[in-house]
Amino acid sequence: MPNFTKAAALAVALAAGMTGVAGAQELPAAYTEAGVIKSALNTGYAPLEMIDPATNEFIGFDIDLAAAIGEKLGVTIEYFDGSFEQMTPSLQSRRVDFIMSGFYDTPARREIFDFIDYLKAGAQFYAPTAEADLTANTDLCGKTITTSRGTSYPKTVEAWSEANCVAAGKAPIDIIVDTDRVQQLTNLRTGRAVAAVQGLEAVPAIIDAHPGEFRALGDPISSALMGIAFNKDQPELRDAFFAALTEVIADGTYATLIDKWKLGLSAYPDITINEGPQP
Repeated sequence: MPNFTKAAALAVALAAGMTGVAGAQELPAAYTEAGVIKSALNTGYAPLEMIDPATNEFIGFDIDLAAAIGEKLGVTIEYFDGSFEQMTPSLQSRRVDFIMSGFYDTPARREIFDFIDYLKAGAQFYAPTAEADLTANTDLCGKTITTSRGTSYPKTVEAWSEANCVAAGKAPIDIIVDTDRVQQLTNLRTGRAVAAVQGLEAVPAIIDAHPGEFRALGDPISSALMGIAFNKDQPELRDAFFAALTEVIADGTYATLIDKWKLGLSAYPDITINEGPQP
């Protein structure tokens, strides 16, 4: 399936939006009859998806935005929470219908999925405030950092290290992987790693959650787009979501949620299909 241009995708959305309930006629009959669409989820990625300790309910930007899209489509979003690396096989096996959970639109992933791009993202180093000798990204050459298993970050750091450490005659960055945010913070607090990598959209939330303990280090080392992923043989589902998200943006809900979750640097209201770069 060829990639859509922004203009072509917008035309699809506008056409779908003229057919009554926002894009509902574009949904395959099975979804409209069931009234439910299923999403893979990996909680613990503030501020996109988390579990509220007071209510044990899912909260976050992605949760709110998916609910707004579901309202336009006239369906409820049902979640299957698991590890990040489980999301891809869950969508491929049809256990879920889409992924909307801190998932980057990358060329490799586009070989099996289509994406609606809805947030700007990228890889960002952050470090404990106590690591006072770290003042620039290049100070990490020859040191150990930690990042998340199953994400694009290990390859991104490796490529950055080759270009900015090894090419300059310095030792490469040593990369270890963690299973979740809790392990990542433990690696930093115990000195197993001197810095970590998370998404541009997530680092501010980490810093806010642990005042004075962590700080961003340097500029982002990559640029990416966050996407809602669909199986390639379900263009009707993808296009219905695009139409509904277009309406959510037009009525101001998207901007309200960006403000609510402090994601101003990541806002991407001119949504696209399959245009994410290699992060």
